[in-house]
Amino acid sequence: MMPSTFPAAATVTGALLGRAGELGDRHALVDIAAGGAVYTYQRLAASVTRAAAGLVKRGMRAGQVSGVYVHTVPAQIVALLSVIAAGGVALPLSVSAGLAGVAKLLVRHDVRLLFTTPDLVEAAEEMADASRIRQIVTFGPTPKSVDFEDLLAPGEFSLPMPDPVTEPAVATAQGVLTHREFLSGARTLDRTADVTASDVVLVAWPLDGGCDIPVLVSLALMRGATVVAVPGITRSQLRGIIADFGITLVALVDGDRKVISRL
Repeated sequence: MMPSTFPAAATVTGALLGRAGELGDRHALVDIAAGGAVYTYQRLAASVTRAAAGLVKRGMRAGQVSGVYVHTVPAQIVALLSVIAAGGVALPLSVSAGLAGVAKLLVRHDVRLLFTTPDLVEAAEEMADASRIRQIVTFGPTPKSVDFEDLLAPGEFSLPMPDPVTEPAVATAQGVLTHREFLSGARTLDRTADVTASDVVLVAWPLDGGCDIPVLVSLALMRGATVVAVPGITRSQLRGIIADFGITLVALVDGDRKVISRL
């Protein structure tokens, strides 16, 4: 069972994946939008650390902001953690926002690298033309982009060890959060969500470019829980998924509020 306390001085990736070896083949992320594709804790940690090493080898600098423009929760979390593990700063972006507004945010944060998915690559290329983006990484092969699988570095490598108190980890339209500040959001959420290692958390909140989903998923991963992701699902579509996956917690939109309910 996960400890009830949060690491006092941990990086984001250290807090979320520090027990990945122990949790092993336990499901961490299940992507319903991708036909039920699964990241176990072991696979998630390996993908993140190898991708981070690949980013460092390609010249990622400490504090460099990279955009994450995807429509699935696992892709967002893998990209976000890979950037942070490389010493960079992850900027979650909304796929429903206008391209002009997103491009302005990319320019504001001087983003040079963008993660996306093949279905969004045309929009990503438009944003690159309107910003300073020099490279696009996609979760799947497409022309003119780097396949995420080709980013994964083989062999032994070392990764940066940022100061969690002073160094940034996540950027938003409102500003930049250090590792400690981002993790404090999970600590705050924990007071009401009370996620445990035995929970299966259904995340149906929209990927709106904020930190709500990353914070909730971070809390679940720190607890050793499983996240089942299907952004935008309605209450009427819940029953089958709850039965199929043994959902115990549901995070969805009720009216104009994001709520978390225990079943």
